[in-house]
Amino acid sequence: MLKIFSSDTQIFYSESKWLHPIFEFEEFLKAYDGPRTNLSAWDSAIGKAAAVLLVRLGVEQIHGELVSNLAVKYIAQTLGEGKLTWDTLVDRLMCQTESQLENLTDSDEMYYLLRQRAKLVLGIPVSIQNLSYKYGKINGLNLEVPAGGRLMILGENGTGKTTLLRLLCGIYKPDSGSILIDGKPVDKLPKYTIGYIPQLSELQEEQSFDLTAEEVVGLGINGKPEKSGGKSRRDLVEQAMRRTGCAHLAGRKFSVLSGGEKQKVSLARCLAQKARLLLLDEPTANLDKDNRRMVVDILTSLSISEIPTIIMVTHDKELTSLKKWEVLNIG
Repeated sequence: MLKIFSSDTQIFYSESKWLHPIFEFEEFLKAYDGPRTNLSAWDSAIGKAAAVLLVRLGVEQIHGELVSNLAVKYIAQTLGEGKLTWDTLVDRLMCQTESQLENLTDSDEMYYLLRQRAKLVLGIPVSIQNLSYKYGKINGLNLEVPAGGRLMILGENGTGKTTLLRLLCGIYKPDSGSILIDGKPVDKLPKYTIGYIPQLSELQEEQSFDLTAEEVVGLGINGKPEKSGGKSRRDLVEQAMRRTGCAHLAGRKFSVLSGGEKQKVSLARCLAQKARLLLLDEPTANLDKDNRRMVVDILTSLSISEIPTIIMVTHDKELTSLKKWEVLNIG
């Protein structure tokens, strides 16, 4: 049981199990426009996981009937002494989550892990079995990427990194083996499941779009209902373009944009469509330092909030240094 108060007024209540009341409170806050001052929480049990989530959501004072020492230490480090009180104190809660978080310190990584355990991820699993293709060095490849997983594909030019992305999105057909995405063959997936951004050279060659940048971003959601998650299609497009720093390009023709501008518009398209699997081929190539940083920040944000499954080919040292990404070396 979880109760949340703003000053002395109760604003939220849930009797769901495990950590789900806190995730419900997170969703509640997205639509809540009332006062958020002096947020406090009362919960029947507070372990480190609950402490991590409540602090992340801006709760400043917490009381638990049953509290673990791990939670006490975390709250003392983040909010300060005296911000967590209890009726009964135990060394730890008897649950797997408590053990998983015991030695972790990065709040983003703990949040990512907790959302995965709660199955609150946008992403879907990818399974590759004995995959072979005539080009490159894709021969008998086996690969499993979990829902919300983050995979970086590295290797020399000509080894088949781009080919693998094209196989994953159905542009190429394998010579042998299988690819299942969310348990389905690629050609059986619902439309808009996959967001694919090719190399910049392919975007540069694309002259068939007699569309504005705003219209290109909207391509990924044109078949969706006018309202999606409470937002209109225009809201989704505008939000995605602001997030990738290309809102000022909205009325310009896509075909006349620079390579870097096309890259940002393409990324906005994937964000707007809420792709469950993102396939990115050298997403920072030919971008300047500020725009490369923007892409890195967006990928970091996506991978700990919406959590799509992301498979990315890159040579960018700033991207290859990202923590907690799995790596596949081809060749």
